[in-house]
Amino acid sequence: MTVTEDNTKAPNASLKKSMARLALIQALFQIEFNQGSSKTVLDEFLNMRRDEEVDGLNIAAMDQKLFIELYKGINQERELLDDMLVSVLDKSWPIHRLDPLLRLVMIAGAYEIQQRVETPVKVIISEYVDVAHAFLGDKETAMVNGVLDRLAHSLRKDEF
Repeated sequence: MTVTEDNTKAPNASLKKSMARLALIQALFQIEFNQGSSKTVLDEFLNMRRDEEVDGLNIAAMDQKLFIELYKGINQERELLDDMLVSVLDKSWPIHRLDPLLRLVMIAGAYEIQQRVETPVKVIISEYVDVAHAFLGDKETAMVNGVLDRLAHSLRKDEF
């Protein structure tokens, strides 16, 4: 890790990606509940909220390229992602019954599993389990792990 002028350690690339995923869930949640436009929320996260912290980490230090890629892709593919989740959810848990934040974490994980094949699926699942820990309880975190694992086995069989 590099040291900045104020003698603090700058986050490494992996931490910057984790920060982008945390901010992503907040941005998606903001669209869902404030009904803001996706462009407005994106501008807000990239420009006006730079000094804010997400789970103790400054938004300005996140991997902005990853944040933008995931944000735009998820917003474009939302219906398909919902359908993908429905296909692996237990029939007793219809998607509309899920906690909205839990659903958004799973949707983001599903998008990365499907689209970011250069990232190992186990890394993606681990990242979204960590994101779930930041926002949700242990039961929901276990559900994220199970659902994303089932989806990964379906979409990326060759990695198992």
